[in-house]
Amino acid sequence: MNDLDKTVGINQTVAAVLDLERPLEHISEAKFREVAKLLEEVHEQPGVQQILDHVRPRLAKLRPGRKPNLQRLFYLPLEDLLVGDTTSPDNGLLPRHLPALVWRYVVKTGDASMRKQLEDALRRVKAGDHEGQVVIAKRLWPWAAAVLASLLADPAGARAMLGAAAGLLDELLEISALLHVAEAVDKLKADLPPRPIRGLGDEQMGLIRRIIADGAAGDAQKTYVMVLLVMVRMAKRASFLESIMGMTLGLSGADKPAVYSRLSRLLMTEINDQAEQLIATDRENLVGLADGARTLVNGVVAAEKALKNDPKARRQLSEMRKTAEKTVTQVVGTAQGTVAAAIAIGPGAPLDSLIKTENSILALRKCQTFASQIGLDRAVTGALGGIVGEVRQKADKLFAAVGGKGAPVPARQEAEQQMYWAVRMTELAGNPDDADKIRREGLRAIG
Repeated sequence: MNDLDKTVGINQTVAAVLDLERPLEHISEAKFREVAKLLEEVHEQPGVQQILDHVRPRLAKLRPGRKPNLQRLFYLPLEDLLVGDTTSPDNGLLPRHLPALVWRYVVKTGDASMRKQLEDALRRVKAGDHEGQVVIAKRLWPWAAAVLASLLADPAGARAMLGAAAGLLDELLEISALLHVAEAVDKLKADLPPRPIRGLGDEQMGLIRRIIADGAAGDAQKTYVMVLLVMVRMAKRASFLESIMGMTLGLSGADKPAVYSRLSRLLMTEINDQAEQLIATDRENLVGLADGARTLVNGVVAAEKALKNDPKARRQLSEMRKTAEKTVTQVVGTAQGTVAAAIAIGPGAPLDSLIKTENSILALRKCQTFASQIGLDRAVTGALGGIVGEVRQKADKLFAAVGGKGAPVPARQEAEQQMYWAVRMTELAGNPDDADKIRREGLRAIG
């Protein structure tokens, strides 16, 4: 078979895989590993990177044995910051097409003999030999960093290299900085827990501080990228930022506020995304609105604490706080109307109405967990208290009628149904003790 036949065969195989983009999520594990291996070997083919991005979650979960190559080693210090190409982050994250563009430049302009030495050495390393790959990576990173350093010495030339991506010059500087501190980044990643990191102890924070201070050696750009890399792994990014920037990182008094300000962009982007998601939530979905508002409020409160010395950020956070307040106010108003109508009908309401009522009360209870942080605790608590009070009045009328003190006297089955409805509503809106009290009084009344 000649080279042309091989190329045609590969192209046909890739075309077939492209047609199977969505089924790739569902094929057997063994077949998936085979397809993943093929895609890795022809990753430069048009459309293949799109497929890899699509199946990346499963790829990461199964971690199939992947053929090592220099480009993958080049990506190692960058991988935690990579995001989809459709995003325009402006927050320190790296669109996936940028490292690919940079790698092509490094291959094209870097010393060819050095690249060949690295390729030959990597060819002798087995796919699962991580330590062997890292040894080669530690030779690759300084080589690539030197190529980028020469490029960045001429900003106009760097923009020309970026072409249509000229607006990503800051991100190109980040890639260069990460390659310069790649060994320290590798140590950080080895010492950190798996992401998302829920919290770090004092000893772990101290270790992170030392690795960053030693690796960056007081350089603001290097410090920034190393802190950012840890920050993206944290579940509570605002709390981490507040903690790490309270430490000595070897930065000058002038550099520290600038680094802090750059890191805050990631927080602001995250919270802005939460606000947009909340605004886009179906207004009829009260539970979804309550969940979204809680996420936004928690983010705003944490960010306000971390960014207390940033006036611009605080103004933006104030607007997002208003979005949460408006949403909770709407949830309270809609829920009150829905529940009031349900109480008037009682347990005989249609099933969809009963479900909507329970969801309305659930939404109020969710809002109750964070309403005090936005000054709406009285409104939410009052709405829930009003529901409990109205149900209690209806239960008292039922018990009076059963006891012959009211008319008409309901049948036993109907009385039991109304009693258990009142217990359920009280349990949802109030607490189990109040609900149990109604249950005991009802059983005594019905006899």
